[in-house]
Amino acid sequence: MASNGLTSPFDIEDQGYFWLKGNLHSHTTNSDGRPPPQERVDGYVNQGYDFLCLSDHYDITRIDSVSAPDDFVLVQGAELHPENPFGGQTHHFLAFNIDEDMDSKRMPPQHVIDEVRRQGGSIWLAHPHWSAVNILRDTLPLNGLAGVEVFNTTCRCAGRGESSVHWDDWMDLLGRPIPALANDDSHALESQERDTYQGWNMVKVRERSAKAIIDALERGCAYVSTGPEIHDIQLRRVDEPGDGVQIVEATVSCSEARRVHAVCDSTGTEYQEKGGTFEQATFRLRANSRWARFEIIAPDGEKAWSNPLELADVSR
Repeated sequence: MASNGLTSPFDIEDQGYFWLKGNLHSHTTNSDGRPPPQERVDGYVNQGYDFLCLSDHYDITRIDSVSAPDDFVLVQGAELHPENPFGGQTHHFLAFNIDEDMDSKRMPPQHVIDEVRRQGGSIWLAHPHWSAVNILRDTLPLNGLAGVEVFNTTCRCAGRGESSVHWDDWMDLLGRPIPALANDDSHALESQERDTYQGWNMVKVRERSAKAIIDALERGCAYVSTGPEIHDIQLRRVDEPGDGVQIVEATVSCSEARRVHAVCDSTGTEYQEKGGTFEQATFRLRANSRWARFEIIAPDGEKAWSNPLELADVSR
């Protein structure tokens, strides 16, 4: 585990651990979604997902109101919307593993965060690009958010699906890495083929439970994707003798890719093979970087994002 509390899933031995795939942002007829809750659950079950949150707006859709196979994990939560006192648009927060409803519309955002945490839950910043969030103005004054939703399928339909710049900006202002989610934010019926099954979280856990899944996401023991798979990321120091510069080399193993971006705390670098595709890339990161996150771009343009990895303690 790095000093900031993030844990690379690729540094954990597989014995006793396994990967789960899930979506933590969806809506039903209990708020502004088209399908009823059971239909939404059935859709993700039938698509081979392992977990789902029915994150309806304001009020909790109770997981005991729907049924799912024994090995399918339902995460109880809601999307909460306190007013923004800092000048930006209304906040959108995803809250997981909560049991008590709250009147988030009438609560200051910090009080909403504190109440979720009082309940033992986890709260995340949702789709900041779509929400026109300014991290410095609207997010930095708040304490206790677990991380950021870096991709949102519904927001991609509106042209603002990816929030990676907001993610980088927030980490730069905090001076530390934070973890990310990718979700559908599904509102439409499955038959509309609009905003379902296009963004997901891959979480490495030791048990199938809502607590294990959310805890792993908070620790960064996951990656997120719209298609590509990340099989492994390994780092090693390759400093040149006597130059006093920290150089780290990364080896990324993945499904077929045409580019890999290493986005560091300052600038970054890219790996490609002259227009060809590959499934493994070994390349040097930007010298003296503090952390790096990796983006795998598939031949069809779909993308996977690793969580940021600390570089200061990487060994030879």
